[in-house]
Amino acid sequence: MRIPVALAAAALTLGLAGCAEDEPTADATGAPTTSASSEPAPTATEPSEPSEPAMPEGVVVDVTIAGGEVTPQGDRVEVEVGEPVTLRVTSDEADEIHVHSDPEHSLEVEAGTPGELTFTVDRPGQVAVESHHLDVTIVQLVAR
Repeated sequence: MRIPVALAAAALTLGLAGCAEDEPTADATGAPTTSASSEPAPTATEPSEPSEPAMPEGVVVDVTIAGGEVTPQGDRVEVEVGEPVTLRVTSDEADEIHVHSDPEHSLEVEAGTPGELTFTVDRPGQVAVESHHLDVTIVQLVAR
């Protein structure tokens, strides 16, 4: 016995209306289908390669604290007012780097873990950057 196509389509429509989302059903040919979901289907994407860290613009001062000594020590560094200044600090002991600007900035440095602080000097003048544990001036920023 053959079922008319219109009757099969009506039965399928009624069957789909009563189904919960994502439950398998059959189309008019009897092939399995899945009801549509209101949420978009996830798309496969190629994993992106890790990007290189962006190089900070402005002035970069690399600071090393090792064996109770800091490098650089007392250097004068010229900067422009509003120009980003980045301190990159590596240390073999915990320390606090303090920037005596307005507003002030500080960086807690953990032994063996590189730290980084980026800030701007907002007005002309000299700004001391110090190691508080060693009680020494690392650099003197001269903002113009």
